[in-house]
Amino acid sequence: MNFFENQDRARRTTRWLVLLYLLAVAAVIGAVCLGIGAAYALGALYGALPPAQVVMVDYGRMAASFGGLMLHGVPPALYGWAAAATAAVILGTTAYKVVRLAGGGESVAEMVGARRIEPGSADLLERRLVNVVEEMAIASGIAVPPVYVMDGEHGINAFAAGYSPNEAVVAVTRGTLEKLNRDELQGVVGHEFSHILNGDMRLNVRLIGILFGIVVIGQFGEFLVRSTARTMRATSREGRGATILLVLVGIALTVIGYLGLVFARLIKAAISRQREFLADASSVQFTRNPDGIAGALDTISTSTSGTHVAHLHAEEMSHMFFAQAVANWFGAVFDTHPPLDERIRRVHPRFPRREYRSARAHAPPGAGPREVAVIDATGKVVKTIGGRDWGRAAGAEALAVLGATIGTATPKHVDHAANLLASLPQALRDLLATPEGAEAVMFALTLEPDEPVRRRELDVLGARRGVDAMPAVEQAYAMTQWFGRAYALPLMELALPSLKRREQKARDAFIEDFGALIEADQRITLTEFVIFTFLKQHLREGAGRPLPATFKNVSEVAAEAHVVLSLVAHAARGDAALAFKAGVPALGIELEAPLPVGELSARRVSEALERLRVLAPLQKPRILKACMQTANADGAFALPEVELLRVVAATLDCPIPPLLMALDPAALAS
Repeated sequence: MNFFENQDRARRTTRWLVLLYLLAVAAVIGAVCLGIGAAYALGALYGALPPAQVVMVDYGRMAASFGGLMLHGVPPALYGWAAAATAAVILGTTAYKVVRLAGGGESVAEMVGARRIEPGSADLLERRLVNVVEEMAIASGIAVPPVYVMDGEHGINAFAAGYSPNEAVVAVTRGTLEKLNRDELQGVVGHEFSHILNGDMRLNVRLIGILFGIVVIGQFGEFLVRSTARTMRATSREGRGATILLVLVGIALTVIGYLGLVFARLIKAAISRQREFLADASSVQFTRNPDGIAGALDTISTSTSGTHVAHLHAEEMSHMFFAQAVANWFGAVFDTHPPLDERIRRVHPRFPRREYRSARAHAPPGAGPREVAVIDATGKVVKTIGGRDWGRAAGAEALAVLGATIGTATPKHVDHAANLLASLPQALRDLLATPEGAEAVMFALTLEPDEPVRRRELDVLGARRGVDAMPAVEQAYAMTQWFGRAYALPLMELALPSLKRREQKARDAFIEDFGALIEADQRITLTEFVIFTFLKQHLREGAGRPLPATFKNVSEVAAEAHVVLSLVAHAARGDAALAFKAGVPALGIELEAPLPVGELSARRVSEALERLRVLAPLQKPRILKACMQTANADGAFALPEVELLRVVAATLDCPIPPLLMALDPAALAS
């Protein structure tokens, strides 16, 4: 399963990154010691400072005398203190930056001053971007990420940030919104989703924190030069001695800082350049449209504003952007991104630039074929224009295709996502765009169709939330009852950006109220358990932070795997024992029979999933494959099995595309 291999490769790359970082730290410390030693030797040469040892000074041979003072005249303790202080500054600032970025993608977006786009934005360009991101997220099988725009940036650029696929953010510049058409924008978003799914994003965020320490000395030097230069202008000539000394120190620190910058650029270039080619290729795979990504790159090459990002922190995160974000004076080998022409040639060798530019110039922004669904007043799909009903995969074919597409998206998935989004009435989309409305929709998904039971559930919820909250829940129920059960997961994905806008205290209260609601009828259905678990995974405190791998092998979590596989076996149609037996070989451990239904309480299953979250990345495919083989034991996937597979995958931070959903999701319920 390439998704897990990519994630593990990114983690192994981090180890090499640490080695390169330590070499860079050693070089910067050496440069600082050399600079301080030179300053002390210069003072000793002219009698301002006492040499540590007696050194014969021959003013006719200044260079030799200066070298002798560097070797013997500088107190060794001074070098030791300089090295220790420099190491403390580098490691301390690195730790500070890493802690600041612990919040994941949102912390990175806020660092560059990006503004979060509200789901109900009145800006048509922003709504187009949100729609493209929603399509790609649903097609990839991940939670819809929050979308940000960098308002003051007129260059064409974008980035994705976060520690896990389900806790990512996507940000673009204002220039990207204004200068790209829809197909080109989709190509750029597809490129960023490749970084999300291939493990690049987690590595890129860590790279910001790790490299900050080796460039901060140069930044401090520049600050010192600028601030003391201003002070000198306001100081008399007689009182400028100390200020001039500070300027010289600032210049020295700036020069030393450039050494750190060179190392940082080398590390970024070594890590990011090949990944950009992979992301471009993945964008073509996702969208089935090489003109999208190639057209975006060509538009950049003709744009007067290019891809430049002016923000103060652009250098720190230059490796994360879609294209070269800051000027590079060191030569092509230090570029964080490959040349635009080479990227175009790789994704579209015969790209007709002249014809494309001519056609683009005569087409309105956003023009291009789009597969949509026509809906009636109730939100039901009447017919599809330009779309294709890919049906549902079943049996061994479904199992093979599902395994091959984990952590990626195909044009079929994007088509499905576009049609699914088009089938939702605008009133429901507007409701999902607010935290209150999104909560109401989530509550509505668990309400029973039987009116007396539903009324009791609403009474329980009203007692916790207040009667004023009930009209929105009833309105949401009236909208969602038209949709089949298979819409539950996509609606959850669309609700998450709004739900995540709440403070953690409000999120916790929502989860508690949701738990009370599903227990109001004295039973928890499989669908309720799936929704509850899915929401908890994404709304818990620290949901976006990286998790260390606690368990190295499936055998260490055999009991937990037994619980989860037993649940999938009982959800499967037919003989649970046979279904369980079909999945056990993939685990590589011996398990005799599924646990009885009575032993599979919601609490026990939740605790098992929690421990599986911290299983080593390359061991997680065994869990997922076992669940898929168990669900497929009868040769087809039913909706309850699909729901369970999705919640297990979400727990393992593994995106499963919605391959098993037809455009008419009710077909899966049979």
